[in-house]
Amino acid sequence: EYSRALDEQEAQRAREMQQRIERQNELMAQLQENVDGIRKGAGDNDAMRANAQQEESDRHFAEAENIKQNRLKQLRLENQAYLLKQMEDKDKRKDDDKELTDIQAMILARDTEEYNEIERQKVIDRKQRLAEHSKDIKRQMAYKLAQSAPAMSDTELLINKPLLKLVNRTLDARDSSMPEPIPEVDEEE
Repeated sequence: EYSRALDEQEAQRAREMQQRIERQNELMAQLQENVDGIRKGAGDNDAMRANAQQEESDRHFAEAENIKQNRLKQLRLENQAYLLKQMEDKDKRKDDDKELTDIQAMILARDTEEYNEIERQKVIDRKQRLAEHSKDIKRQMAYKLAQSAPAMSDTELLINKPLLKLVNRTLDARDSSMPEPIPEVDEEE
């Protein structure tokens, strides 16, 4: 009986041991399932998190791209406005230069006309002065000639008539005996 009791105890221990091993195996299986579930959940979580991060990254990229495109559009518009303003300024400068050139041409034409008129007036004035000067010289010559010719009264002419005839004959004889003078050639002609 003792041996049977020991066998029973040993069988009891073996059963308990078997039950403990089975229970441990069950717990291990449950633990493994829990770990697999956690891993799977974590994997799904990781995938969801990765998807969320990818969507967030795509959204940020799209926003950045949109901001970039808007900025480029704004820069293009600013550049276009700047170029248009430069073209307008250049056209305005051209118009101003043309207007200034026209004004200068008008002033030059007016100055030329005034100068030509002044020169014409100078020529007219010079001709008048020369004509007046010529008249003065002719008057002076006539006056001098009148002064140099001795004026004799009728009585003096009658008294000196034979003497005047002699002087005239002597002068005529002298002029006829003299050879003809050679005309001088002007070097200016």
